[in-house]
Amino acid sequence: MPAKPAPGAIICHGMIGFDFTTGAYSRLSGGGNWTVRPIDWPGLSQPPALGQVQVVFDPPIKGPYSVLVSASRTPDAPMLCCNYGNVTPAGFEVILFNPVAVLSYQTVRNGSFSFLVIEQ
Repeated sequence: MPAKPAPGAIICHGMIGFDFTTGAYSRLSGGGNWTVRPIDWPGLSQPPALGQVQVVFDPPIKGPYSVLVSASRTPDAPMLCCNYGNVTPAGFEVILFNPVAVLSYQTVRNGSFSFLVIEQ
């Protein structure tokens, strides 16, 4: 079993991309044992990607941790932002949104982002 990192250590990181052609999120790069998937929706076995994804750790993280997230802005979404929440030992959720835009994009929006996890 690997040694436990010192407090304040970055224990995983990555970049997650959204493919507008296929409508799916995927891992583009990063370190650590994690995957990305859409947030579960009641009654749907394959939930759609709607600017809301879950980063899942394998195995779960035992201690408390903090997350930093940063959206990858694009010409059609120059103010794209993201927040994280629902932090559990098994992972966390990321919501991407466009706070300043035309009326059609003033809510959640698909896009790419980067993150890092710091063990406390």
